[in-house]
Amino acid sequence: MPTDRESNEIKKSMAYDLIDIIESADGKESYTPEEIKALIKAYITEMSQR
Repeated sequence: MPTDRESNEIKKSMAYDLIDIIESADGKESYTPEEIKALIKAYITEMSQR
């Protein structure tokens, strides 16, 4: 089980990954809440399969 510090680092890493995904979208300037939820779910699914 990760320590509190490790858990916080994992959360920060996930947040930065999601920011990179959102910023790299082709010409997309805004997202609906549903689109953000879909991005997060896709990210979690991808990370779970590794």
